[in-house]
Amino acid sequence: MKGPSQRQIEIIKRNAGTIGKQTLIVIAALFIATILVILCGFDWISVFDGILNALIDDIAGTLRWFTPLLLTGLACAVAFRAGIWNMGADGQLYMGAIFATAIALRLQTLPGPVLMPIVFVTGMAAGAIWAAIAGFLRIYCGAKEVVTTILLNYIAFHFTDYMVHGPLKGSGGYALSESSDLIPESVWLTKIIPGSSVSTGILIALALVVVCYILTTKTKFGYENRMLGTNSAFANYGGIHVRKSYMMTIAISGALAGLAGVVEMLGVHHHFAMRFSSDLGFDGMVVSILANDSALGVPISAFFFAILQNGSYNIERFSDVPRTLITVVQALVILMAGSKFVFKRTLIMEKIKGALKRKGDSRMLGGQHERDL
Repeated sequence: MKGPSQRQIEIIKRNAGTIGKQTLIVIAALFIATILVILCGFDWISVFDGILNALIDDIAGTLRWFTPLLLTGLACAVAFRAGIWNMGADGQLYMGAIFATAIALRLQTLPGPVLMPIVFVTGMAAGAIWAAIAGFLRIYCGAKEVVTTILLNYIAFHFTDYMVHGPLKGSGGYALSESSDLIPESVWLTKIIPGSSVSTGILIALALVVVCYILTTKTKFGYENRMLGTNSAFANYGGIHVRKSYMMTIAISGALAGLAGVVEMLGVHHHFAMRFSSDLGFDGMVVSILANDSALGVPISAFFFAILQNGSYNIERFSDVPRTLITVVQALVILMAGSKFVFKRTLIMEKIKGALKRKGDSRMLGGQHERDL
């Protein structure tokens, strides 16, 4: 039987090293958070009891959060790899959810097998278009996506508020709870664990991990994606159509975030309730950063944050420790993983500058980076 090649061994070693580093980041964040809990006068044992409960006794609750975190994490990873700071996953998730709900209610007389694909495509298209607005503003107006995507979040929030209070306002009890009517049962996702919110949406999310991995590592798009993230001027110099790659990347990122909204509607809520999301888009950014923007790393990172999310509810339910403590852990992870990320990018830029200077092409640097977009 033929053994693994040298290249495969190198890939395994590199991935193992990345997982090891990320594990150390998590352990360090939990250690610092434990010290903060003790200093604040709380029982630190109850924190770990809540986390263990989420991992062992209430695994269904953890898997419920794992699915949307996996999808928003993938959405952010695709964008971040290309150097696109898509901070609007929350807004794209909301737009995907509201349009999926609207089309499901509007066409509810259609058979389920016909209606379900339409709902999925509509939600993903809504997320993609919402993200593409920021891409258009960056390319043709010079507006930074890190700003426009955040602002588009607020527009999406208030637009969905209007829809719930207006065209999609529910009848009866749903009207009083500020939500739409129930979508038809024919498009509900099948429950994998009875009595829980874990649906076949988790299988869709896991399948997309494979798709995103192949897309970002084995295709022309993946190569352009990495080059764009390293340096857009260098990518342009190498013959890559920077604007086209930029728009395609941010649209795919938005589509994945929109899909997270669709899965939440079809698999968990079954109706659009105003402000239903618990910062899933922001958490997706943290998931991506911890996973080093790797499609294969996102499931591990998403599962960890799903444990934290579910564990925080258990902590608040069974002890006097505030659930906001989990936010502190997330912030510590961002600080530690983010500092490593910035340091790594700085080293890459230095290598590129050195290579271009040796070739006498230093003019490609500086202001050209912005003009390429």
